[in-house]
Amino acid sequence: MDTLDTSRETPAVALEPNVWEETYQIRTYEVDCRNRLSILSMFNFMQDAASKHAQALGVSVHRLLSENYTWLLSRLKIKIVSYPGINDRIQIATWPSGTQRLFALRDFEFRDGSDQVIAAAVSAWLVIDVQRRRPVRILPFVDRLKPLEGHHVLPDTLEKLPELKNRTYEKKFIARYGDLDVNQHVNNVSFVEWVVEGVPSSLLNTSAPVQLEINFLAEAFYEDCILVACHLRDPDNTVYHHSLTRQADGRELARARSFWRPF
Repeated sequence: MDTLDTSRETPAVALEPNVWEETYQIRTYEVDCRNRLSILSMFNFMQDAASKHAQALGVSVHRLLSENYTWLLSRLKIKIVSYPGINDRIQIATWPSGTQRLFALRDFEFRDGSDQVIAAAVSAWLVIDVQRRRPVRILPFVDRLKPLEGHHVLPDTLEKLPELKNRTYEKKFIARYGDLDVNQHVNNVSFVEWVVEGVPSSLLNTSAPVQLEINFLAEAFYEDCILVACHLRDPDNTVYHHSLTRQADGRELARARSFWRPF
């Protein structure tokens, strides 16, 4: 697994245009049972910062919906150096970083109170025609984003993850009303929750995810029954591959790959 460069003393994009910064103080409901910021809260913070930046740029979900379009997160990879604790302050910087085929790319960088990089992520977004439920050309929307072309915090490209061949562990989840977002489908953070919860309890009790990559393939809706399967891909119990499918029709909804490190 690649590592992050945490040696910089100042944010890489502090003086660049078109960078949005948000500061968060970690609250009681944003930590896990070990009093550390949960990976789900990290995804919520990224979603919040990206939403505020899109609104400032005039391309918010609500603005696009008025034009019969919407944003759809398709792929994301996050690498985590450390997890801050309750009451700690963190700063998230985010910016549009270019395109990859049909995708608009957006990067994120997390820093702690000592200005050290604690996590970094890159994401790929589609613009969907709401009525046709199909992607449209991204360039007219990218022009409104004014991206920092090629300015990425991770060197990786976001490619399609491989199909899960073996299903050695499986759990079921039901999509709740509280899992829905403004597009009336399951929020991407709930998919991440199911991926993390869908590993054996022995792993959850001894380790934390230090990298998570996820491909969102199809929508899930209220009261869908989701089968979350995973398979251990290395003998050291650190790398898992995941697949989420809808029980009713067998449609694959997401694929993921996670790397874990003991506490």
